[in-house]
Amino acid sequence: MSQCRECGATLPEDSRYCLQCGTENKPSAANAQPQKELDFLKPAIAGGLALAILSSLPIIAYGNVLCCLWAQAGGGLAAWLLNKQRPGGLTYSDGAFGGVFSGLIGAFVATLISIPVQMLVFTPERVAEIQAQFEQARMQPEVREFMMRFMSPGFDLTRAVFFLLIYMVAFGLFSMIGGIITTAILSRKKLD
Repeated sequence: MSQCRECGATLPEDSRYCLQCGTENKPSAANAQPQKELDFLKPAIAGGLALAILSSLPIIAYGNVLCCLWAQAGGGLAAWLLNKQRPGGLTYSDGAFGGVFSGLIGAFVATLISIPVQMLVFTPERVAEIQAQFEQARMQPEVREFMMRFMSPGFDLTRAVFFLLIYMVAFGLFSMIGGIITTAILSRKKLD
């Protein structure tokens, strides 16, 4: 806390102007410290690994809603770890960037995890069952062929790249939201 040099009113931290008289508050050179440079890589890796593992395992990630929540949690974890580097000095853009970065890392890891999972799920027997269901449904032949392309047994590079792109967009977006929300919560705790 500092005081206004004109009227003597107590000023909140980091205020540019006095709330009483409007005088500009110039921080002294002793108070002005350069902010520590943040290392985004380690928090993003931790958040990305957490969200990738939790959203890729079928037992834990049931449905799209939980995947989005795990992505937000991964972005929040990255922002929380960033806040440990610069306690109370994390900006919303830092939290957003840390979240996006963790979402992109999580997308790559989730794609790698999903490859063996898909190979277990899309067995020739299961693909035959799905194909029989598609035959009964009144679908356009082009749509049916496109859908069957993504359900072929074994490893399919097109399917892996497709899911990587989907994961990058979804995890990047929801992790960014999680990073921003966590930054807001941490900023609010700093004010209390």
